[in-house]
Amino acid sequence: MNTQFYPASTKQRKDARAEADSYAKTGEGRDLSASNTVFRFGTNMARFDLNLLSALNALLTEQNVTRASEKLNVTQPTMSGMLQRLRFQFDDPLLVRHGREMELTPFAESLVDPVREALLAVDTLVRTEPTFDPSTSTREFTLMASDYCTAIFLHCVIAHITSISPGIRICIKPINSPIEKLNSGDIDLCITADDLSLFAHEDEGENLHSELLFSDEFVCIVAKDHPLKDSVDIATLMEHPHVGVEMKGAVGTLDAVSLRSHDPHYTPNVVVTDFTLIPHVVAVSKCVGIVQTRLAEVAALALPIRSLRPSFDVPTLNEAMLWHSRHIQDPAHIWLRSLLKEFSQTQFMSSKT
Repeated sequence: MNTQFYPASTKQRKDARAEADSYAKTGEGRDLSASNTVFRFGTNMARFDLNLLSALNALLTEQNVTRASEKLNVTQPTMSGMLQRLRFQFDDPLLVRHGREMELTPFAESLVDPVREALLAVDTLVRTEPTFDPSTSTREFTLMASDYCTAIFLHCVIAHITSISPGIRICIKPINSPIEKLNSGDIDLCITADDLSLFAHEDEGENLHSELLFSDEFVCIVAKDHPLKDSVDIATLMEHPHVGVEMKGAVGTLDAVSLRSHDPHYTPNVVVTDFTLIPHVVAVSKCVGIVQTRLAEVAALALPIRSLRPSFDVPTLNEAMLWHSRHIQDPAHIWLRSLLKEFSQTQFMSSKT
């Protein structure tokens, strides 16, 4: 979101500088009780310069004037002036020196989430169109999805979007702390396993919504000349080296959780960042991998691998799309979600017939 910054008046600069000097010398500030915070902010809202909101967010995030100025592409003196104005507006030093570093005051800490949410709300507001026409829109969507999901599902959706919506831009990022990124507004939508416990912070998903897109089963894969037969039990499987997946911001994957339920000490011999890499390792080694059935079928067309049916329980993978409540009424977001749902039903229902 682009923000225009307007210079403070001479009186504002003098008042802010005096306030900042006072805080720097005494370290004293305002009453930080909740009741006083609400009262002070409420009475000052009429004179609060909303152009400073982006500067405040940058300062709270970076906790450094130089980095905050670089983030907003302004000069350091300009950012210092905005910090002085913010100190005056909030009657709080916001950033105080601790050794060589700057740290947030308790009041500034309390502003981090509200300020971020306020900026996201404004960004959503200015981006929202009363009607959405995909044929003329230049909207950019940032999605988070695994290589597996892209390989067996998203590529078809993207092909359709580029054919009917040449102005729309799609950015796909790998799975990395999806709950955090949805809450922060860094991504618009995520397609991943619907079990939020895999990401350790399921309690932070209260503002998220989800809808199931498709399901898949897991199978074991090995090289064509591997000694294992067509069906394998857990004890036999554990006698062979394994290829496993570790994703950033996740505590595990469904296949690893299942294997650890049988053997708490399970640790893969080879670790890769995504399921689509497992067939490539398996094809040239004696390793065993566990991947989704659809991925195994696609990989077997290009690589010398075969699938084995596990005789032990492995949970079904339910891939769902997740989005934040701030996007519920956004016509463009509604269009994207509807398109994903339509393609999942068409593609995977037809594959069963």
